[in-house]
Amino acid sequence: MDHQVHRYDERTVIIRQALHTNFEAPFLYLLLGSERALLLDTGTGHVPLRPLIDSLLEGQQLIVAHTHAHGDHVGGDGEFAATAGSARDPLASSPPEVVGLTPGEVATYFGLPNWPEGVAQFDLGDRVLDIFPIPGHHASHIAVYDRATRLLFTGDTVYPGRLYVADWPAFRASVSRLAAFVAAGNPVDWMLGAHIEMSVRPGEDYPMGATEHPDEHELRLAPAVLGELDEVLTAEPQRIVRQSFIVYPV
Repeated sequence: MDHQVHRYDERTVIIRQALHTNFEAPFLYLLLGSERALLLDTGTGHVPLRPLIDSLLEGQQLIVAHTHAHGDHVGGDGEFAATAGSARDPLASSPPEVVGLTPGEVATYFGLPNWPEGVAQFDLGDRVLDIFPIPGHHASHIAVYDRATRLLFTGDTVYPGRLYVADWPAFRASVSRLAAFVAAGNPVDWMLGAHIEMSVRPGEDYPMGATEHPDEHELRLAPAVLGELDEVLTAEPQRIVRQSFIVYPV
């Protein structure tokens, strides 16, 4: 099995590319609205993804967006080239829309003129998402908050693993904005990131390139972890090990 599929609810699908296909084993998310569906990330491209996504759609217009533009998150984009029809519905007239990968393209598509400040609302039809610019790991990184499920999708910015920080001031500012959003009373049940690189043993990560993850940490993180990350980022750039994440300047 090249992908593991879990339905969080009837309109929210968590997809993981299997470890045996690539050690990154990224998580992808399909959020279904009444009119549109958002696919967040397309994986590494080492295994077909489009047939699976087509089988999960229910006639919605598909939007393909990305937490950020690193190769393990955009590798499957080519499968969603602008061609009408699909394995599910060969008569469909609306090909998928694939959002561009640069900060400018992401900002233009979602309506974020003051990047990296601001929050954009994106309506899938009876399901409104909030889109946050959160550069620091990557210049075009975004987070997505789903009001319906109270899930915060954080990509490679927060997950149980090595949080690679390319731009420390930008990363710190991005995490601070997300933490302020939660602290302001916006309900977040769980944060869901794009990888798992740690075991259940506090602070222990797997070797780079590992294709087996015994005793793996669970994917979901409580919103309190975001506050913890915000607090430790006040230090000077350095490697910081905590129970559910490792800050890793690069």
